[in-house]
Amino acid sequence: MSGLSLSVDVRDGATPLVRDFLARLTNRTQLNETIALRAHTLTRDHLIGLAGTRHNTANRLGATPKGHWALAAELTTFTADATSATITIAQPGIGRAFHDVEIYPGAGNKAITIPLIAQAYNLRAASVWKSEGLFVVKGKRSKGNAAVAVKRLPDGSLQPWYLLLPHVHQKQDRTLLPSDSAYQSAAQEGARFYVNDRITRH
Repeated sequence: MSGLSLSVDVRDGATPLVRDFLARLTNRTQLNETIALRAHTLTRDHLIGLAGTRHNTANRLGATPKGHWALAAELTTFTADATSATITIAQPGIGRAFHDVEIYPGAGNKAITIPLIAQAYNLRAASVWKSEGLFVVKGKRSKGNAAVAVKRLPDGSLQPWYLLLPHVHQKQDRTLLPSDSAYQSAAQEGARFYVNDRITRH
């Protein structure tokens, strides 16, 4: 789970009337809620857009995409209080937007499994290991302790199912989330809406 706290000066670019209103505002909870809602919408729309384009592995294997980023959009929530607005994305891998990610096997697993064919995509290796008769082969020249889980076909040939790795390094990808300037604009838009609404009411 990753939380994104927005730290922006919503007074930047605001009219004198808006800046004066914000300066006199003693409780910013509702203001931050309005900002958080705009940032939440921006984040969800961005992730939904990713869901329609990030299918490289599935396309390469001829498999059905698993909808990782579409699920991330659904798992995006927001909170706000008097001091901040926070967007939380409860989806593994989203931290890669801010830093490199090191991936190691989970508890009870000896390796990270990367699908090599469509049949293996979206399936945990452990769930099909016995039923498909998979076994591990490792060439003498394999680097980094890499190995391959294979299935022996009726003709005696070996069909690769999973690449088995002890560790995977993924470089930071800032495009997984909206840019800092996009969040800044969303925050300012939310602040202007909140202030104009309060001024109109009075």
